[in-house]
Amino acid sequence: MKSQTGIVALLMLTACTSSSPDFSGAGRETPQTVVARVARTAQTCWFKNKDATFKPYRLANEVNSFSGKPRFLIVPKNNPAGLPKLVVQAERIGGRNVLSTFGPLLQTNDGLRIEKSVRRWARGNSACA
Repeated sequence: MKSQTGIVALLMLTACTSSSPDFSGAGRETPQTVVARVARTAQTCWFKNKDATFKPYRLANEVNSFSGKPRFLIVPKNNPAGLPKLVVQAERIGGRNVLSTFGPLLQTNDGLRIEKSVRRWARGNSACA
């Protein structure tokens, strides 16, 4: 039963996925650097600035991933081990960095705003707007 639940959760997460290539200055940065920069800015803009959308969540950093796909997660504040509501991860594919975002937060009214912010931050613009 647990494996079926995991499969359903994975399908739900991948159903709301967005990927964009090379947001790191023509691939000169490592995926870890890109994710770390985006995570720092997300921490500032979403959590330290008390963005209402993210009040029930916290950021879980997994930049030092051994999978080759560094990422950070937005997880429920009261259940940090629960399913993530947003995943932002980077990987190197064919000499280019590819940044992917997925999770149910992208399907909310704030999904487009979240997506635009992540893309802007990945390009190096740290504005919270």
